[in-house]
Amino acid sequence: MDDKQFEKRMELLKKSYDRIEPQLDPEAVIAQIEAENTMQQAEESNTTQKLPSKWQKPAVWIASIASVLLVGVLVSSYVINPSTFVQTTEQKQEQKQERKQEQEYDEWLSNFTKRYQEKREQMRKELDIPEKEFSEISLIQNADNEVYSLPKRKEMFLEIQSVNNDFFKRLETDILDDLQTPRELIQHIETYEDPMTFGESNYFYSRYSYRAEDIALYYSNKLAQYEKVLSQKPTSFPADLNQLIASANNQYLELRYNGESFEFKPNAVFGKDAPEYMDRLHPDILGYFKYLATGSLLIGGELRYSIEDSATILRLYEQTLLADNPEEYNDDFNVLKGEFENTWLAIFKGTETNPIRTKTGQYKPEYMDLLTIIANGDYGEAMRETAQLVLDEIKVTGQSKTLEQLTTYDIWMGILHLRKDIFMQTQDGTTSIAIDDNWIEQTKLLYNAFVYTKDDAMIDTLNPINIVSLFLYAHGVGDRDIAQRLLTDDVDINAVVQFDGMESFTALHAIGDSSLNIRATVKSAAHGVIGQQLSFKLTSVATENGGTRYLISAINN
Repeated sequence: MDDKQFEKRMELLKKSYDRIEPQLDPEAVIAQIEAENTMQQAEESNTTQKLPSKWQKPAVWIASIASVLLVGVLVSSYVINPSTFVQTTEQKQEQKQERKQEQEYDEWLSNFTKRYQEKREQMRKELDIPEKEFSEISLIQNADNEVYSLPKRKEMFLEIQSVNNDFFKRLETDILDDLQTPRELIQHIETYEDPMTFGESNYFYSRYSYRAEDIALYYSNKLAQYEKVLSQKPTSFPADLNQLIASANNQYLELRYNGESFEFKPNAVFGKDAPEYMDRLHPDILGYFKYLATGSLLIGGELRYSIEDSATILRLYEQTLLADNPEEYNDDFNVLKGEFENTWLAIFKGTETNPIRTKTGQYKPEYMDLLTIIANGDYGEAMRETAQLVLDEIKVTGQSKTLEQLTTYDIWMGILHLRKDIFMQTQDGTTSIAIDDNWIEQTKLLYNAFVYTKDDAMIDTLNPINIVSLFLYAHGVGDRDIAQRLLTDDVDINAVVQFDGMESFTALHAIGDSSLNIRATVKSAAHGVIGQQLSFKLTSVATENGGTRYLISAINN
């Protein structure tokens, strides 16, 4: 009972008591008590045997008053609120319904927990893993914790179930799916239409990859005790190692040497025992599965495989990077992107164990042949233009400035230039680039690299659109120092309107046949500050080392 209810109840009690017929006059009682006292004093001189009567009668009267008050309270408690019984009945009905729902939840939880334990044990036996080690696998820990938390979520889940009758069924499916072995997931491919869409293939990969990697990691950790034996012929392997390899192979996990140690890698697509129905996967998703099977192509800056094999794998990566364009941060995408950039950079620039020059400083003939093959498109489209440019420069001068200044940013630009949704040639000959989250992120990487190095030579490698993009980013974050370095001396940075980030723009357009005129269209929300567009004119200027670079020579609204 809260304060308001208590005060209301006390007020009703008072009114009820006031309505009770007065059966005793308190003043008369007091007067009679005083009279009795007087008579008592008169009689005291005659006898002392009646002393108790002094206390008996007042006690009787006080008890009588108390009885009246008690009767009033008892009566009022029944008459002040006739609806009390109705409310109590409704509450009892609600409580009864709640108890029933809770009982049903407890029964469902008991039955589901039993099914979960059965499926869990089935998975453990198939993987041939002892219970203690099985319970320590991350995948299993997550599933166990989900089940252990179900009693604590009773109230919340009952509320959800009250508005969604399928909730418990979907909850069961989601949790039990976590107990599917890699083999079971692979077999699930057969339930898809042939061929699968890229979206279906990508969704399947996201469900399969982390489960397969978790199980592969367990088996790989068990190999440490067999490191010396693994370098010998398989016929000399002990029985327990053969059993471990057989259990892993049953999940389409293959034993590999990564250059430092042996490990198991998921290879359900390219392995010798890969099911035929894996062909249902969309071809553009294969880059992800290839990385899952091979791991990094580099170790300590060196290529793990031959240049030819590495470039062939990179062609698969290119296909996936072109097809997938996640709107949010995606670990798989960014790992593949990093592999693509760093491996191509190692191929173009050479490594310590695979140099591209002879001891006299000349480019090796096999390196020139490699550039020719890349320029012909045998290893994809993204690096063709770069390879041709390097090849032409070496043929003319014996050196290549493009190669010397090549960075991972330039390699990623090769992908972006192939994306139709980012880099496109319109009917009027205008080259346009959408300023979306991906483009802004790439410009941010370029900006950070420029801030870190403070090397103007980086500007020498940028085309006009890159220059304008870098200016918009730098000026948008308030970095006037970097922004000024992209302008010719006669352009006043203070005359350029200050805007709030590169996000204020929608696209860049190279106007007409010349790429020296760039138009940046403005989002409608920023028209009041910037206007509908900013127009940039660029000029090619000479550098101190005899080269040229593009700088912005005019900016107009």
